[in-house]
Amino acid sequence: MINQLCVIGHPSRLGGADTELEHQIILWRKMGIDVYICHTGYYDENGLKMKQEMENLGCKYIEPKSWKDLDGLDVISFCNGQFLENLPDIKKYARSATFVNCMTWNFNKELEMQEKKLIDFHLYQTQHQYDKVSIKLAKLGNHYKPLFFNPYFHSKFFPFIDRKDNSIFKFGRISRGDADKFGTHQIWIWETMTAPVLKSGTVLGWDHRAIKKLGNLPPYINGYNEGSLAQQQLYEVCDVIIMTTDTFENLPRVGFEAMSSGSVLVVDNKGGWKVLVEDGKTGWLCKDNREFVYKASRSAFEIEETNQLRINAKNKLEKEWGEESSMKSWENIFIQWMDL
Repeated sequence: MINQLCVIGHPSRLGGADTELEHQIILWRKMGIDVYICHTGYYDENGLKMKQEMENLGCKYIEPKSWKDLDGLDVISFCNGQFLENLPDIKKYARSATFVNCMTWNFNKELEMQEKKLIDFHLYQTQHQYDKVSIKLAKLGNHYKPLFFNPYFHSKFFPFIDRKDNSIFKFGRISRGDADKFGTHQIWIWETMTAPVLKSGTVLGWDHRAIKKLGNLPPYINGYNEGSLAQQQLYEVCDVIIMTTDTFENLPRVGFEAMSSGSVLVVDNKGGWKVLVEDGKTGWLCKDNREFVYKASRSAFEIEETNQLRINAKNKLEKEWGEESSMKSWENIFIQWMDL
């Protein structure tokens, strides 16, 4: 197995692939891997703070875009456009290049670099993602090498919250402010669902785009722009996450966060939600708006059942995306790298 690698890009806690990258780096360091980081941009205030945290983990830094210093290293990048743009120069020095596409569609530059045989490995988290993005890549030749991994979720960032106050049914939703992230009937679901107590909602990722699509929130739901609350603050006040989207998700990190925090997921029966949630066991999957209303209402009335769902979800998270499971999948990937 390899003993060192280099990340092209930089981790952060501002969502998306950069957040996932931080968790994987923590795991690689636990595995004894020497991690180098070569940023593709400048360090803003958040970047400098994260840089210090990565250095505290023992990561070593290469100057941004100093490709010549990648000589002999296996490099990996999580959904970084600058990695794809600079790949011809990166591969002059790097021993191998691995791209992690976190989306469910191909980047044009990804296809271009694959056609030029500059990407050695493509990594995927789910079968449904692979089914969508592999078609065009596979047509470019037999040099296409897809691999699967179990992403690591560092649950210490999102400690499990003991839920004892049942005097209010507290629910919420979290995503980027992109209007496409919101299902057309999201507010109707919240308005129509019932509870034996007062309802109180918190939405993180709410701005003019969602208002234009859905209208204003009812008075018992508070909306916050993305980044104005820490994710942990949202989960603290949400016993249940009730969210429908118009997008097809790969493996939503907010699902991991909710499961770790003890916020029960009531979500769409499609895409990555079907990987995260076992319907009626670790949360609820909903095929249509009326099923959303029923299962959201059930979460409010059946408190003991809801509490069991949150415990089951936490256990599933630790089993399937904890250290042991993820380490095994990364060990296999590193063996593949060595055999290149």
